[in-house]
Amino acid sequence: MFMKNILPMIIGVTLLIVSLTSPVVLSIANIIGLFYPKMKLKRLCWALTVILGLLVSYIYAGVALENVKDQPWNEQLINEQVHQILNSETRGIYIVIMLIGLVGFVILAMRRMDNTPPLISVLSIAAMYPAAVTCIIWCIHIIPLRGGHFVNTVPLMILPFNLIIMMCSLIREKIKEWNDVHEVMLAIADKDDKKLAWHEGLLGKAQNWPVIALLAAIPLLGVVLGISVLLGQRPDALIATWTETADWNLSQMIPPQNVQVDEHYLCTVAAGGHKKIVKPLRMGERHGHKVVVNRQLEVANAFELVLEWKTPRLHHVVRSFYDKYGFPIARCIRTRTACDIVYFMMKPLEWFFVIVLYMTLAHPENVIAVQYMPGYREVLDKCRNRKA
Repeated sequence: MFMKNILPMIIGVTLLIVSLTSPVVLSIANIIGLFYPKMKLKRLCWALTVILGLLVSYIYAGVALENVKDQPWNEQLINEQVHQILNSETRGIYIVIMLIGLVGFVILAMRRMDNTPPLISVLSIAAMYPAAVTCIIWCIHIIPLRGGHFVNTVPLMILPFNLIIMMCSLIREKIKEWNDVHEVMLAIADKDDKKLAWHEGLLGKAQNWPVIALLAAIPLLGVVLGISVLLGQRPDALIATWTETADWNLSQMIPPQNVQVDEHYLCTVAAGGHKKIVKPLRMGERHGHKVVVNRQLEVANAFELVLEWKTPRLHHVVRSFYDKYGFPIARCIRTRTACDIVYFMMKPLEWFFVIVLYMTLAHPENVIAVQYMPGYREVLDKCRNRKA
């Protein structure tokens, strides 16, 4: 029995230690490998960086970034939630770019330079360049700047940083390996074939590979973009992936203002249910923040106000009961369907509230209509005192 209880704890603590220490240890190892090409276990560090980096990033995004929702920029969110980091309609092209970069990296890392044609090396480097640029743009896009909603996305920048270090380290290693194996020659073909000699001399110098790969990366990226367009992707997908978002550094879209849901379950229903069912009317103000107001919410709040005016003691009892049991219920209402169900369940009470309001107020619809407007309580209290 003791082992059954202690084993999950040991596994959990182990995973926690690995997730906290592995990014730091592997980052240091990759930086050292950049300056010391012959560092032992470099390939193992690279493999662990990719595998553990993806795993830790996934866990962190799911646990610590629960407010980051995979919703497009034009969707209205609640409280401190933020929209998707990348445009879901166009981000597929960047997944392809990263996969092509990974293929180029693996090909270059697995081959020995003494039997690898220079053009293969150049194309492998060219495949990595767009992936490296994507990593840089990603880091710029998610830097947690103050302003609006603050989201700590620094841990999601560790893997892209290490990928860039790994690419630079591999390119530097292969250039040195080529130079150690081959003598630098300007021409290896027949002197009469000057054109062939020029090409062979250009590729024969490993120092030229990064520059040639940069030129080759442009048509390679064009081919990828062309194929993606043929498969239904937008022509401006490369830019729209970053700009057609909200809440992030490269975002160009202005999203709807977040609705504040503050544990009041009728506020949750009005903001979260399907519009055709809960029928939101307008924006209101509650406790200093914006809320969506529908008829049901107006009626319930007006009823509570009348209850407070007419029977303060009963209102105190009802309010205490609601605060104790209503807030936990509100935390369980997290889907549109749940909001719709609560809306229908509250309908009989809404009708009862309306009957009470029409029996106790001279102008019930006026009182109902001004609910959640800025300063409505003060205005209604003044009108009531004047009548009194």
